Amino acid sequence: MPLSPESVAFVEAVKRAMPLALSEMPLHTTREVMRKTALPPTTEIFQRFDVQVPTRAGSATVRVYRPSEATDLPVLMYLHGGGFALGDLDMHDEYLRNLANAAGVVIASVDYRLAPEYPYPAGLDDCVDVWGWLQTGSAEIRGDVSRLGVGGDSAGGSLSFALALRARDEGLGVPKVVVTAYGTTEMRVSNPELGVGGLLINEDCEWFWDMYTSDSAQRAEPYCSPAAATDLSNLGANLVITAEYDPTRDATEDYARRLKSAGNPVTLTRYDGELHGFFTILRLSEARRALDQTVAFLHEHL
Repeated sequence: MPLSPESVAFVEAVKRAMPLALSEMPLHTTREVMRKTALPPTTEIFQRFDVQVPTRAGSATVRVYRPSEATDLPVLMYLHGGGFALGDLDMHDEYLRNLANAAGVVIASVDYRLAPEYPYPAGLDDCVDVWGWLQTGSAEIRGDVSRLGVGGDSAGGSLSFALALRARDEGLGVPKVVVTAYGTTEMRVSNPELGVGGLLINEDCEWFWDMYTSDSAQRAEPYCSPAAATDLSNLGANLVITAEYDPTRDATEDYARRLKSAGNPVTLTRYDGELHGFFTILRLSEARRALDQTVAFLHEHL
């Protein structure tokens, strides 16, 4: 179906702020534009605070969202998008306030290291270390870490898939749930016909991936490209959301089907008329529908 009118208007607004493709601008300029265009949060949350979590590289900042004073709530680790090279803790502040309140979960949003300054596997290592820290039941979190999941959008979805694999393989506790929105599972454009004119174009994909790693051997590793994994069993209940207008759509949907064939509970939903990036933009009606779906999934499985 055609791109939704709401998304057309959003793309036009983004292109006014960033008239060049991401890959055509200096990285520092792109990061600054994204910071300046982030909308300030308007949703109240019971508690929001930052914690410094020890990691193998030193420490990572984790922003905690608590919807109430209850100490028996499940916990969701969240990983922001941005092609492994963009984004920060403020990127999805408004979205995570809404998700925490609606789902009744404690959210731990991770400020993982970004490429190209810190290429693969640095960002994933940070996520794995925070995951291990969450497993210990930190006093700062004050949640039920026996009900612990992970989720993310775009690169954060990719990292969530990879985190589930590493957590299983390294004996760190398999996530109860893995919630992803258009998380790529391999470094290839599976739908080049969709990588024209949207928020994410084919050239941007290659630009992001080259910053994350240009090493072909690393790209073939399952923790870099989860689709390369041969064993997809025991990876939790997965909610896999895709967008019709996404140049990596089919590869992600193929991975979801493989997850289901391996025995994992999987809900795969394609949002027709939407583009890569819609999931956390709550002024879009389909993003609000995806939020409702995510909340229902968390209530059922977490």
